[in-house]
Amino acid sequence: MDQTRAREIARDAAEQASDTASEAAKRVGEQVQPALDQGKSMAQDLADQASEVGRQAMDRAGELIENVAPQAKQVASNLYDQSARSGQYVRQYAAQEPLTAMLVAGTIGFALGYLIRGR
Repeated sequence: MDQTRAREIARDAAEQASDTASEAAKRVGEQVQPALDQGKSMAQDLADQASEVGRQAMDRAGELIENVAPQAKQVASNLYDQSARSGQYVRQYAAQEPLTAMLVAGTIGFALGYLIRGR
C-alpha cells in the first residue's frame, strides 16, 4: 500500500502543480493582454498616419505633375520651333554661301576629330 499511497501523492502533486501553472499562465495572460491591446492600437494609429502621409504625398505629386505638364509641353514646342527655324536658316545660308558653309563644316569636323583623337 505504500506504493499506492506514493502514487496518489505524486498524482495529487502533479495535478496541483498543473493547476498552479495553469492559474499562473492565466494571470500572466490577463496582465499582458492590456499591453498587447495598447500596442496593437498604437501600431494601427501609426499605420493610419503613414497611410495619410503617403496619400498626401501622392496628391501633391499629382498636382505638381498637372501644373508642370503644360509648361513642359510648351517648352518642348518652343524648342522644336526654334530648331526648325535654325535648320531653315542654315539651309538658306549654305545655299547662298556654299564655299563658306563648306569651310565652316570642315573646321567643325576637324575640331571634333582633333578632340576625339586627343582622348
